[in-house]
Amino acid sequence: MIEITPARPSHLPDLLTMIRALSAFHGDEATVTLEHLQDLFFGDADAATAIVAMQEHRAIGYAALTRDIVLHEGSLRMDIHHLFVSETHRAQGVGTALISAAREVALERGATRLTIGTDPRNGAAIAAYRAIEGLDEMLDPGPRFRVRL
Repeated sequence: MIEITPARPSHLPDLLTMIRALSAFHGDEATVTLEHLQDLFFGDADAATAIVAMQEHRAIGYAALTRDIVLHEGSLRMDIHHLFVSETHRAQGVGTALISAAREVALERGATRLTIGTDPRNGAAIAAYRAIEGLDEMLDPGPRFRVRL
């Protein structure tokens, strides 16, 4: 049985391991530390929220949510910034359960929207998201750019 639970400080080592795995999958190097995660998820700024999928007292996946605003509406949006399920537990409903739990977190926080994205080359994630009832695919909103700080 899979249990979705809010992340606790005791989950941070498992979260770090999964973040590193997700980063490696995307060809990135995770430079975040346990101290960073402690501050992001449990610090005064409350910059992000994490939920963890547990099976037999073992972390098998997580979702990390960040907040944003939709200024012209005066509303809050939350984004599933990371969604990860360990390879041995994929295609078993864990991702769907994490998205469902993320929806509840977003509603509890007063968000009016919840978004999730993936790399356009991640065909497996795209197919999985398309198969989840209640997820509406958004057409490409156009090019986005970033400012390096």
